[in-house]
Amino acid sequence: MLPLRFVSCVLFVLGCGAPALAQSAGAGGVKENLDLPFDAIGENGDEEDAPEIVTFYGVQLEGDGFFYVIDRSGTMANGELQVAKREVIKNITEFTERVQFGVFFFDAGLMKFPSSGQPADANPAMKASAISFVSSTPNGGGTCPQAALLAALRMSQQASARRKVIVFLSDGHTACSGADGPQYKAATIAAVSAQNFQRAVVNTIGVVEIIDEEFLRSLAGSNGGTYTKVGK
Repeated sequence: MLPLRFVSCVLFVLGCGAPALAQSAGAGGVKENLDLPFDAIGENGDEEDAPEIVTFYGVQLEGDGFFYVIDRSGTMANGELQVAKREVIKNITEFTERVQFGVFFFDAGLMKFPSSGQPADANPAMKASAISFVSSTPNGGGTCPQAALLAALRMSQQASARRKVIVFLSDGHTACSGADGPQYKAATIAAVSAQNFQRAVVNTIGVVEIIDEEFLRSLAGSNGGTYTKVGK
């Protein structure tokens, strides 16, 4: 049989010393054993997950995938295309390397960057190529936006970006050979909404003096976006 004094000593160590040890570890053991602050990992995660923020025609855009669909038809010939090109170039210049992007110009046809249909990574070389493409794009004739919108959707769906934003800039009018205007617009909204299965945000911006706001509002509203008028 163990002496009473020995038993009391053991009980003291287990019963009194253990809680003190646990309290010491719980109070700051993990934090004190790290060179970084206790919440540093959480902060870095938040920074990495934060969206890129750029401003286009005064509209704040948040995302890490940006795809611009720009009208280059005859109604944009009175200086408005040049303004649009400057706005696109400003955004491209501001992108960090974690952004993916694409640029589409439409008239009766379609011009796109990158021409491969794959999203561009915003590294210095791709940004320089994109700026050259935008700068050299001329005015055109006719207004058939559906192909450009669907091409932008397809490119966005190939991007690894988590927050995808499509920006559609136009006066909202269409002049597509052989197509009835109202039917063409309704078909465009239906096609974009049906194929936007990743739910990319589609923001629309109305420019020049006479704008078909109903079309632009409906296109944005059907795809989680907003319509903004910047017409003169």
